[in-house]
Amino acid sequence: MQNTEMAIAELRRTVNDLGFPGIQIATRVEDEELSAPRLEPFWDEVERLGAVVVIHSNGHDNQTRLDHHYMINVFGHPIEATLAAGHLIFDGVMERHPALKVVLVHGGGFLPAYAARMEHAYNAREDVREGLPHPPSEYLRRFYLDSMVFAEDQLAFLVEKYGTDHIVLGTDYPYDMGESDPVGLISRAVGDDPSSVAAICGRNAARLIGLE
Repeated sequence: MQNTEMAIAELRRTVNDLGFPGIQIATRVEDEELSAPRLEPFWDEVERLGAVVVIHSNGHDNQTRLDHHYMINVFGHPIEATLAAGHLIFDGVMERHPALKVVLVHGGGFLPAYAARMEHAYNAREDVREGLPHPPSEYLRRFYLDSMVFAEDQLAFLVEKYGTDHIVLGTDYPYDMGESDPVGLISRAVGDDPSSVAAICGRNAARLIGLE
């Protein structure tokens, strides 16, 4: 991703030659956001190919404040996911590429649970609205979120707020921050509704990668 042309070439090779339905990238490219202007051709090609993009954070760069009590993972990962999604929304990537299929891991970080704050800012401030013809929540609903939130009430909130069809199963296996019973968590969150469990546990992902 540090080189736009090489990123596009590898994307094409991965999808066209190797047959993968998508890619995984980090939340930033060194000191650049994923919404950097030079990456616009990359997102053009992602959209053209219909590739799925999974965005997975790699800790956080503020080691000074997050180097205690495993905060680099506990807070660093969801903060990075929040910032990555925020830049894709507010810098207009999601507006310019409405067909993007982007999966945010760790339940999308903190943003989906506190989206009303950015909605208020959009209505209150002209500089927040700049370049966005629609409220930011409309773009947030285009993302897919995984189920890695650990608590059934939190997952139930995401399902109710963003729809059963936009949640996919996550496990973080085999790491210590993984979910020990991912299917059970989903079942409890949706009240053992078989169609919802089936959607989150596989059908949504199958649809995303074109297996239906």
